[in-house]
Amino acid sequence: MNKVLKINKITLGFAWFSLITAHVFAQSVADFETQMIKQYDQRRLADSYESEGVNQEVAVKVADFIQSHPHSFHYNFKNLASKNMVSIHYSPDQKLKFYTFDISAGGTMREFESYVQFKQGNKVVTQAVNDGGFIRSIQQTELNKAPTYFISSTYIGSSCVGTYAIQAAQIRNVKYQAVEVFKIGTKVLNHIDVSYDCHYYPENIQPFDMNRHYIRVSKNLKNIDILVIKPSGELTSNYLRYQKAKNYYQYIGIVK
Repeated sequence: MNKVLKINKITLGFAWFSLITAHVFAQSVADFETQMIKQYDQRRLADSYESEGVNQEVAVKVADFIQSHPHSFHYNFKNLASKNMVSIHYSPDQKLKFYTFDISAGGTMREFESYVQFKQGNKVVTQAVNDGGFIRSIQQTELNKAPTYFISSTYIGSSCVGTYAIQAAQIRNVKYQAVEVFKIGTKVLNHIDVSYDCHYYPENIQPFDMNRHYIRVSKNLKNIDILVIKPSGELTSNYLRYQKAKNYYQYIGIVK
């Protein structure tokens, strides 16, 4: 009886220690967020915020912090997000968390920097995302029995032109990696992008829905459709359809 009681006391002690440790880490993340807002919020409202590289400084500090504080994975940074200092998206299974920063130096062309955190067992890994653009949404399916994530992004060349893109990714060998899943003929791509020009925007579509108009993804992720655009930039009513198979999204032809 005494032996069982001792084991229960040890177990209870570990539980309390875990709770206290989690609280301390959560508090340190909240303190960091508060300090960042205190230091940069007023500067963010100034015209020099971008030209002096303050936004890049914010991105570097947050990136360094999340890399050294794995518990930040569970913190939503809603106050930083509300100040437009960072944009955050989770994957549907909550195993991937994306941070996107606007690090533009001014002007209408925008430049973005993104990082992804993901859970690998009890470990949280933080990794830079190459060519991420402005991440808008994350969708998820399964290909070849592996969770596969589709990252929808926007690249902004100016106030009127840019690119909408969708990229497929998986976690392989404890790394976030783009994976080739879009199959057309003998080619297999890990992403598809389509350029836009605001002069050709359809009148019946709201601006914030434009990315979903150019790249349509069905709710069950059975089909991914890419809008066909004429060389002149004029939009058509046709889409190139990629349909889900076991291991790929196979191009099957043109649909309306």
